[in-house]
Amino acid sequence: MALEQTRLHRFRRGLVVMATGLGKTWLAAFDTARPQFRRVLFVAHREEILRQSMDVFRRVRPDADLGLYYGGEKRPDAGVLFASIQTLAANLHRFRPDRFDYVVVDEFHHAAARSYRRVIDHFQPEFLLGLTATPNRMDGADLLALCSDNLVYECPLTEGIERGDLSPFRYFGIADDVDYTQIPWRGGQFDPEALTEAVETRERAQHTLDTWRDMGGGRTLAFCVTVSHADFTAEFFRHHGIAAVAVHSGPASAPRARSVEQLRAGELQVICTVDVFNEGLDVPEVDTVLMLRPTESPVVFLQQLGRGLRRSDSKDALTVIDLIGNHRSFLIKPRTLLALGTGREAGTVKVLRAMQTGDFGLPSGCSASYDVELVDILRNVTRAGARSALEDYCRSYADERGYRPSAVQAYEAGYNPTSARVGHGHWFGFLDELDLLAGQEREVIRRHANVLTGFEKEPITKSYKLITLQALLRLGALRTGADIAEIAWAAHRIVSDDPRLLADTTSADMPDPSSVEADVWRAYWLNWPLSAWAGRLRGSSTGWFRIDGRRFVPTFQVAADIGETFDSMVEEVVDYRLVRYLFTKGSPLEAAFRLKVIQASGRPILMLDRDRNPGLPEGETQFIADDVIYTGNFVKIALNVAHRAGDPGNVLGDLLRSWFGPDAGQPGTVQYVELAPGVPNWRMRPASPPPTRRDESVG
Repeated sequence: MALEQTRLHRFRRGLVVMATGLGKTWLAAFDTARPQFRRVLFVAHREEILRQSMDVFRRVRPDADLGLYYGGEKRPDAGVLFASIQTLAANLHRFRPDRFDYVVVDEFHHAAARSYRRVIDHFQPEFLLGLTATPNRMDGADLLALCSDNLVYECPLTEGIERGDLSPFRYFGIADDVDYTQIPWRGGQFDPEALTEAVETRERAQHTLDTWRDMGGGRTLAFCVTVSHADFTAEFFRHHGIAAVAVHSGPASAPRARSVEQLRAGELQVICTVDVFNEGLDVPEVDTVLMLRPTESPVVFLQQLGRGLRRSDSKDALTVIDLIGNHRSFLIKPRTLLALGTGREAGTVKVLRAMQTGDFGLPSGCSASYDVELVDILRNVTRAGARSALEDYCRSYADERGYRPSAVQAYEAGYNPTSARVGHGHWFGFLDELDLLAGQEREVIRRHANVLTGFEKEPITKSYKLITLQALLRLGALRTGADIAEIAWAAHRIVSDDPRLLADTTSADMPDPSSVEADVWRAYWLNWPLSAWAGRLRGSSTGWFRIDGRRFVPTFQVAADIGETFDSMVEEVVDYRLVRYLFTKGSPLEAAFRLKVIQASGRPILMLDRDRNPGLPEGETQFIADDVIYTGNFVKIALNVAHRAGDPGNVLGDLLRSWFGPDAGQPGTVQYVELAPGVPNWRMRPASPPPTRRDESVG
């Protein structure tokens, strides 16, 4: 069982990605029922999700003491507590860090929000499980970094469809008649009032109704822009003889539960909603999803798509009708579909080509098609002239989401944030030149670029220094300093949660970090990373901190008005450097060699580091990739030639481009393959940083 195995490997955090409808809540209910987990916390952000999850747990554990911690209903002493993130974050001081043995965070894609991170950092359970339906590399959050880069199990939407657990879908991208270029775009979204005014027209509503009828109608969820837009659309449909209601958070909403029952029974044809059904709705009878609004993120897009993917005897496939406008933000939808089908991020050129050909790599029974004119419309609104693959990625990401990627997100997508130092000094300098920093981030750069650059370039041979910064951040003491014993023990907690860090901190002087006594660990941490940060060790050069008696304090000062932003930017640098360090170092759980993809004479090849990997093959050697046997010529420093049986041509470049796209090996990217020994042949596969473990079963 994957969750049991991950705990045997001494992981104390893990992420499970399962598409909507595949039983994430049931998985959590069964795993938390193990006898060693007597006190359980289940965290979500909507009351509806909490109550539905509570019902599932009650069926698995009928004798358990279940309680809510939400709004006016608070039972903090319940054995299994279902808490809203808002209420919990405001009352953390009422809970000891060791109050729970097991913490479940549902809809984990929200976890990058400050309230979630406070909760995650506060509690010290035996195990923390993050649940999400959203593949990590499509997400706006650095989910794996919060779970020790431990992807325990993944069953994405496409796999659920292939297994027959979810319904196939037929997606239609329809040209919208709204001119989005006239609507103000600020902070990653259209101005709500101007957008509502633009979409609430009889012409657009008629276009929607006609398209819906042409596509077969059926029981439909229609996702609208605002409450007003939902009311307007429902009224228009009713006026034309369609049984429709609007369900939302406003006072004029139709009853939510009753409306769902009427839709299920066929008494209603259309429910117009805003965001209340993005998560937590279980209506297999939905035949059509109607997307009448721009989408801010892949998360929301996939959530809304997933509302209709539960199987039903009454449908052979879900119909998805999506109105696509003339703004670069709409590229996020075909980009997400292509990533869904291929399993990796794709550049804009490849996305436009998929729109043109309809080849999104989706499972059998699924399709995606776009009105012919949409390819030219979206091509005309995309940016051109990026100077590097990293710049193109960052600009596209920000254009479509309204906010920039983090360094970890860029790294996970196959790009190299460290390359941004050339010509810019540091990662944030690169983003500043692209005008992708928020106002306070620019102010932090203006005042404290030297500190951020110092943290980004600080020499490391182990993870100790980075863990120290993480400990200070968790304590909220990066700018104030703290007691040395407190910092050391916070670092110990971070190390203990991650077997890779345990392995990295194990040495002759510290043979078993997990069971060391507090005073021994304090002395060890003081003698090494704290002394190094304070400039006391030979070769250490920072001076960003000093040791003042029993305290470890910064030598820099940050004004309170930008303090939280400064902390977040340091956290971003530290998370990236730790992910990169652990990936480059290699996981003790894996036996494969990692080979970097580079370019030579315009062709992608593989660099061989024989000093680090003395067991690499030499000369002509057979290997299997994508179930095809290749013969590669492994020379001293590279693998630059590979051919298939009966074909003398060099197809290595074709293989690498099939995995990493046309940017394979280009400067500014960071791409690896794994080469693992096997019998009788070696095996090669793409590896996208950071490394993750995937098991076949989670039950």
